[in-house]
Amino acid sequence: MVKHGQTGDFWPSQRFLVARMIAPVPEGYRGRIIELGAGTGALTVRLAERCRDARLLACEINAALASMNRARLTEAGVLGRAEVVVESAEHLLAALPQRGIRKVRYVISGIPLGNMAGKRVRGLIGTIRRVLIPGGLYIQFQHSLMDRAKIREVFPKLRITPVWLNVPPAVVYYATR
Repeated sequence: MVKHGQTGDFWPSQRFLVARMIAPVPEGYRGRIIELGAGTGALTVRLAERCRDARLLACEINAALASMNRARLTEAGVLGRAEVVVESAEHLLAALPQRGIRKVRYVISGIPLGNMAGKRVRGLIGTIRRVLIPGGLYIQFQHSLMDRAKIREVFPKLRITPVWLNVPPAVVYYATR
């Protein structure tokens, strides 16, 4: 069952938004990429197709959405390079060392920060910073600028790009550690 309080939108991210979010990741990237709030897999599939040598670890708190994501990855023939787990972003990030992952270069998130309490948002953003290597990139999309200050507190090096052609329009935050 889809729980809209856990999702950022009623529709999957559209190609304009997905293209903006994955653009900073080089096609030949060979490392690990973490995706938070992976939803039905619109971004997960495109990223796995674009970065054929990368390994994706995606989390989605909603089991129904995670199942749809896995089905899309299977249909695209890229499930072997992407794993979708049903758990919260906080739990996934805390368990990275148990998965043999210390630090990553990219964390991409579609988590609806506006649906979360401020303290939880700050904690999540701080954890994301800790799992990034120096120079690593946290990419987050939202449908408003209301969490800009919270992100900038932790990531002073922040660039914001609007995506007007997405429905509804969105903004992408590019935060460098």
